[in-house]
Amino acid sequence: MRHAHALIALTLLLSPPALAQEDLLRPVGQIALLPIGDSGREDIVGLVKTHWRPYFQTQDPLAFDRDSVRAGRFDLDHDGRAELVVMVTKTGWEAEKGFPLVVAAWTDKGWSAIGWSWGDEDTVFATDQIIGNWRTIDTGTQYLRWDRGLYGRVEKN
Repeated sequence: MRHAHALIALTLLLSPPALAQEDLLRPVGQIALLPIGDSGREDIVGLVKTHWRPYFQTQDPLAFDRDSVRAGRFDLDHDGRAELVVMVTKTGWEAEKGFPLVVAAWTDKGWSAIGWSWGDEDTVFATDQIIGNWRTIDTGTQYLRWDRGLYGRVEKN
């Protein structure tokens, strides 16, 4: 019996550590971030102007135009209306964690930011984790988790 206990203890010591809950999240759908094009999409342009006014279509050295804006929609809270994810992909805007992105929900006044993060246009996914009826978002480098009315960033391990 003493050998059985020693074998179990050795097995536990040599086993890889248990995965954190974040590592168990599964994607349920990609939030496809696509170019917004040369015209239309004024609702998206309005959101961009609200949050990046000094840089959007200006003469600033870090300025960008519609060619550097990607947008995608996904119903994150299961209400039948898709939320919006917008990313700026202009060269020079990338940081260690990727390009800046904003998650927005539609209100009677237009799009309202409910979360901020960083990511890559090809690696933004809605996951199977639901908190407060809102899906967690995997940006490739961070998770966005619903927390009291907004998405909060959680670094990936």
